[in-house]
Amino acid sequence: MERKAVSQKKATTGFLRLHPILWRNLCHKYIGIMKSFFLSLKTSVWTLLALICIFFVGSYMMPMHREIFSSMNDDLLYSWAKRTALDNLWYTWWLFAAVAGLALLTINTVVCSIHAVKEKWSRSNSLLRMSPQIIHIGFLFILLAHLLGAGWGYKISGALPEGAAAQLPEKKTLYLRAVHADIDPQWGPRDWSAEVTLIENNQPVISGTLGPNRPLLYKGMAIYMKSFEFEPRPYAVLLVAKDPGAIWALVGGILFILGSLSLLALKWKKE
Repeated sequence: MERKAVSQKKATTGFLRLHPILWRNLCHKYIGIMKSFFLSLKTSVWTLLALICIFFVGSYMMPMHREIFSSMNDDLLYSWAKRTALDNLWYTWWLFAAVAGLALLTINTVVCSIHAVKEKWSRSNSLLRMSPQIIHIGFLFILLAHLLGAGWGYKISGALPEGAAAQLPEKKTLYLRAVHADIDPQWGPRDWSAEVTLIENNQPVISGTLGPNRPLLYKGMAIYMKSFEFEPRPYAVLLVAKDPGAIWALVGGILFILGSLSLLALKWKKE
């Protein structure tokens, strides 16, 4: 009995000694599989194809169910998803699938860029190999911009009578000085505008005239004129939006264009 107990103890001790090695091997194998998956060009291609199909479904769902998606542009995406999308998953599932696809594409881009940077470079092709990474960085900045814009900042819209003011976040106040419209008796409004003043900490900081495709911009904040009425008194329907991701979208767009132009030029020169 004692010999049997000793044998079982040795076997248990041997397993415990081997266990960390087996565990480490399993981890290395799993990491290798994940690395191969995210470094594969097939992952990028199939993810992009899946996103195209998902967006195609979304382009059908949105106009067919305007009662669900009509408020999407007047709110932050995170807030809209929490209040509306989660209660209508039968019609909004494609949006969450698109976010998951973009997350997968982001990981794929980051892993590929890190792998490319770690490889040995020669002076003759360094710029050619750097151009795709610049495109990748631009793409990631654009995604970051949408992420920031979807969860932070604000969007506020409403009717503001002429001569009235509305309180905004960050101790700002929007004052509507006047509403103007050029109305044709036969064809209706030909042009319209609104004179506004933005007040911060009880001091006017900027004034301007709003109109069709003429917003007023101030420190990452944009003020738009959506519509107007003169009955029962003149007022304008305004939209105030602040997007903290706007600057990152600009940087990402510039990098994406520069990387693309550089890659095309170097490829053309090489051929």
